Amino acid sequence: FVGCVESAPAANQDLIGKRVVGEINLACTCCTVCSAGGDRARNHCPKRTVLGILAKDGCHAEYVTLPVRNLHIVPDEISTRNAAFAEPLAAAFRILEQGLVRPAIDSVAIIGDGKLGLLIAYVLANSCAQEQGSIVTLIGRHREKMNLIPHPNLNCVLAQDMSIDDTTKFDVVVDATGNAAGLDLARSLCRPLGTLVLKSTCAVGSEFNTAPFVIDELKLVGSRCGPFEPALQLLANGILQDQNPLDLSPLISEVFSIQDATIALQKAGEKGILKVQLNISSS
Repeated sequence: FVGCVESAPAANQDLIGKRVVGEINLACTCCTVCSAGGDRARNHCPKRTVLGILAKDGCHAEYVTLPVRNLHIVPDEISTRNAAFAEPLAAAFRILEQGLVRPAIDSVAIIGDGKLGLLIAYVLANSCAQEQGSIVTLIGRHREKMNLIPHPNLNCVLAQDMSIDDTTKFDVVVDATGNAAGLDLARSLCRPLGTLVLKSTCAVGSEFNTAPFVIDELKLVGSRCGPFEPALQLLANGILQDQNPLDLSPLISEVFSIQDATIALQKAGEKGILKVQLNISSS
């Protein structure tokens, strides 16, 4: 979401009138996990509430409350529509924050051409380009989706055209498909001793076969919410920090007013839809 601060504690009156985005995890700040600080406190407080998901009302409303510590001011260079991508873009940066990709060294593939897969591919392609690393590969089923936010360091491949052998395997494979078939493809594309990053959840059932993971000694790592600062920097500065704001509006399938929220939710559930945005206010 993107919002305008209308009320703030006395010590934070400078926030009033500012456009902000917000982290969705609300930590308790007083447990042993929170006392550790850092990303562990941000993502894994056992008493946390989660905006719109767990014991905390979401943003399909005119007003929402969040602690000041969860807020990040949106730079003037970033449009409101683009700023709404800060949270999923931050989730893409989490892979780098976890140290799962060495941009100058690793060969990297992302599987899945939904909006999260596209954002992850863009972030990792940009990071590898900055470090003069290898070209990143995005594997999906829809050429038209993969072409929405092109990057010179990103190679897009249709899944149906993939032929897998030892020459087409990667050091790091990110699964952003959200289905069991995608997880199996990700595993088959990972080199022995490689890293498989799970960026979306899926129920694989009791038939999940662990043997290939053990035989190839693969690291299987989950990845969740990430840092907002680099996400906002990328939105403001664009590709390779060329000072042209990154435009993610091609990922927006449609925009609705809050009065049409029910229609918007139905639209968001349609096949092929990437991102539906709600306009809460015209101001």
